[in-house]
Amino acid sequence: MRHCSILLAGLAVLALPSQAHAVDRSAARGAEWLRTHAPRAGDGAGADALIALRAGGKLSAADARARARALRRGWNYSRTAGGYAKIVLGLRASGVGSPRCAGRNDLLRAMARGSRNGRYRGNVYDQTLAMIATRTLHAGPSRASVRALLRARGSGGWNLRMTRGSGDSVSSTAMAILALRGSGLSAKNASLRKAHRWMLEQRTASGGFTEEGGRAQANATALAIRATLAMGYRDPRATRALRSLQAGDGSFLFSRTDAGSRLLATNDAIVALAGRTLPVGALTRTPDTCR
Repeated sequence: MRHCSILLAGLAVLALPSQAHAVDRSAARGAEWLRTHAPRAGDGAGADALIALRAGGKLSAADARARARALRRGWNYSRTAGGYAKIVLGLRASGVGSPRCAGRNDLLRAMARGSRNGRYRGNVYDQTLAMIATRTLHAGPSRASVRALLRARGSGGWNLRMTRGSGDSVSSTAMAILALRGSGLSAKNASLRKAHRWMLEQRTASGGFTEEGGRAQANATALAIRATLAMGYRDPRATRALRSLQAGDGSFLFSRTDAGSRLLATNDAIVALAGRTLPVGALTRTPDTCR
C-alpha cells in the first residue's frame, strides 16, 4: 500500500473540466503543424489525424468533410476490428454523417466479424479500439468483451497478444485501461488499479514512458497520460516529458534521439495534451442500418 502511495504521490487529482476550455497551447501548435502535413488518407493514420485535429481545435468544416470522404473511401483498408474501429472514431471526430456507415457498409457489423465470446479477432489494439468504437456508437461494449479483456491481463499489465505471458507493455496496458474505463468499469476496480500501478513503475528517469527501455517515447508517454487521466489523475511529470519532445515547428519527435514518425507522434501527443479521450467529437444519433 505504501509503495502505491509513493507512485501516486507525483500525480494530481483530476478536477472536472469546465464545459468550455481553451485548447492547450502545445496541442494547438501540434495541430497547426498536423493540419498542413497530415494527408487526407483513408486509413488508420488518416483517422488518427482527424481525431487529433479536432482535439487540437484546428479542424475546419471543409477539412472535416474532405477527410471524412477519404476515410469512407478507404473503410476496408485493413479488414481488422481495430481498423474498422479507427474509421468509426475518425468519422465521429469529423462530425460528418453517421460514424457507423461508410456508404452502405456497416462498420459496426464489420468490427464484429470473427469475434467470439467477447474476444475480437486480433491483438489488444483490435480488442480495445473495437470496445471504444462500440461505445461511441451506443452499441456496447458487451459484458463479454469486458470480461475477455480483464482475463487477458498478465502479472503486471497487458501485452500485445493478450496472452497473459511475458511482454506486458505500457501502450497495451494504457489502451486496456482506456477501454475498460470507457466501458464503465470503476477506477477502483482492483485489476485496473494494479495494472495502473504497474504502468507507473515503468516510468523513465525523465518522467515519461517507453516501450523499449531508455529514453521516453512520445507515443507511449501520450497513452500513459491518457490512461492516468481515465483513472482520475493528472501526471505532471509525464506531461513535461511529452512537451519536451515538441520541435520548434510544432511537431513532436518520437524520442529525444530518434525523430521517428513525426506524424504518429504528433497525433498521439495532441490528444493527450488536450486532455481528451476517445471518442472525440459530438454524436447526435446512430442509425440501425446503413443505406
